Amino acid sequence: MPESLSVEVVASGTGPVLRLRGNLAYGQNLTAIHEAVSRLRSEGHTQLVVDLSAVASIDSSGLSALLDIKQTIGGREGRVILLRPSERVRENLAMIRVTSLFEIAEDGPEAL
Repeated sequence: MPESLSVEVVASGTGPVLRLRGNLAYGQNLTAIHEAVSRLRSEGHTQLVVDLSAVASIDSSGLSALLDIKQTIGGREGRVILLRPSERVRENLAMIRVTSLFEIAEDGPEAL
């Protein structure tokens, strides 16, 4: 059975970190991501680290959720950093030609 998606917002010295764990895929509760990001944006945040290190799999719904995060956080001016995305996530972003919308980081948010 696929691992359920969990969403957690944690504070770091550089701003909020959205920690995702499980499957970023159709059938998961992606609404929790939208609610968390909308709340952060309403608080004035225009930078967000999205920790993908514990994301087991991603599909088109998950990719759409990442694009929604970028749009919500501030479009072109907002900064969305994907922390430790798997090779599969990177390949999927490249396949749909949206890699340039995100920053990719291998170090934790404290290094950003």
